[in-house]
Amino acid sequence: MIQSFIPIVAVLAVFGFPVAIVFVLKYFRLKERELALEMETRERSQRQQLAIEQRVERLEGVLLSLDHDVRARLGIEQPGAAPPARPDLLEAPGSAGEQVGPPGSERSKVR
Repeated sequence: MIQSFIPIVAVLAVFGFPVAIVFVLKYFRLKERELALEMETRERSQRQQLAIEQRVERLEGVLLSLDHDVRARLGIEQPGAAPPARPDLLEAPGSAGEQVGPPGSERSKVR
């Protein structure tokens, strides 16, 4: 019984392994090309993003340096000056219906 399988396995091994080797080599070459294209695409998109960011920064710089009205609207008087402090933005908003009394007293809600 086993001796009848020997010629079949030998024929499959002789003709099947070279086909399998060629298939595996072609598959990995294809994957390598895909990875190379993906890397080129990423590099190109990063260069484009960097170029866009640089353009926007240049446009902002030119606009702020030329237009005094824009600087006044934005509250930027000097290029190196810090923005004005806004302590009211740092406070937590209070509820409209809550009344806060002196410390130690209970809070009462108005309904």
